Amino acid sequence: MNTESEVSKISKNPETEQGNLPVIILGVALGWLIYSFVKAELSSSLSDYSGHLYVYLPQFDQGSLLEGWKMVPYCLWHVSVILLKVLLHLPLEEAAAWVSCAYNLFSYLVIYWMLLRYAHAHGCKENTQKAAFIAFGLSLVQGIYLDWLGVTGPYVGIFSINPLHNPTQTAVKGFALLCFALILDIWGLQKKEDYHGIFFPVEKNPKKYYLLLTLILFLYAAAKPTLAEMFIPAVALIMLFEWGKRILQKDGSASRYFRHCLNTLLCALPALAYILLQFLAYFIWGGSYGADGGFTVTKWLEVWSLFSDNVILSVALGMAFPLFMILIDSAFFLRDDLGRLSLTGYAIGFLEAALLGEGGSKLSHGDFLWPLMSGMLLVWVAAALRLTVLDQTQRDTRGKKLLLDIAFCIFCFHMMFGFLYIL
Repeated sequence: MNTESEVSKISKNPETEQGNLPVIILGVALGWLIYSFVKAELSSSLSDYSGHLYVYLPQFDQGSLLEGWKMVPYCLWHVSVILLKVLLHLPLEEAAAWVSCAYNLFSYLVIYWMLLRYAHAHGCKENTQKAAFIAFGLSLVQGIYLDWLGVTGPYVGIFSINPLHNPTQTAVKGFALLCFALILDIWGLQKKEDYHGIFFPVEKNPKKYYLLLTLILFLYAAAKPTLAEMFIPAVALIMLFEWGKRILQKDGSASRYFRHCLNTLLCALPALAYILLQFLAYFIWGGSYGADGGFTVTKWLEVWSLFSDNVILSVALGMAFPLFMILIDSAFFLRDDLGRLSLTGYAIGFLEAALLGEGGSKLSHGDFLWPLMSGMLLVWVAAALRLTVLDQTQRDTRGKKLLLDIAFCIFCFHMMFGFLYIL
């Protein structure tokens, strides 16, 4: 692990400083793409943006605040739009477009930061240009859509880590990735007292970072609870597994690790309490817009099958890049905390998509497919982080070079479909 002095040297490296220009250029390009996309979405009365902006948001802006919250209890995006509109006196549509740009640029910068920190922690040279390109790509990638394969569309059924048409899901992405990075460092400190944080210097003041985790968890539950519905169970499941292993070892470490479990649980309590309130508002106190039905357990893949005739093919098309990375480096995804948490999160999201839904006319809304897409996000980011390390450490044979080049090609293929999706 690199020392703080080495971190300082790298941060002052002229090559690193000169690499900021591509980060800025790609950030501006991403902002322009998102702005253009949102303005186009607002012109369609059937789009998610129109629903959130012209149906839900007026309940906060003009009607009863309580009624607005009951309609959309995951209201961080809506509150942000209202604040920007009031503070800068922007038209409503402009405020919506700029807020969405801000949230997408926030997640872009978080991914860029994660890529640099992860490469640095593994002794790799920081390549700001490549990190910016990958972060830009991860902000746009979509599933591979080939119409002759029989899938429904470029998004429907395949789904995506970038459902750009949905403002609330894109608002949660940056907070989700910060939680992902933070919990990995907290786990590292729980396992080794001499641990040095990959993303956060958790060893300097652990209590501070437990509080930070609590705050970020709450913020992304307020943005949209679907990621928390996947992420919190995934963290809990892995920690319970680790605690069970320590019980079987009978070396006295189980009681100490149980205290770590309790501390981590405390971080999740505010988010869980707010998710419970959202559940009551959405399903018990009137629902999102008064439609019939409520929470229900469905037949296996019943909801997903409404969107895709071939779920396995849809998974392959939506996850081609991370699936290829898992294939060529399965040991990492099974043994490393980064890989294990991403796979566990995806598995839980998949189970929720396969078994949960809403009754009545809202079954076809597929609201429990959002945790699946949140799980996809973790696997995609984990695969990209791993690729940045392998690209510098595993090119010693022709076969390894070929595999890594194929991975980059698949990633770029997903990027191409991201551009086509926006266009």
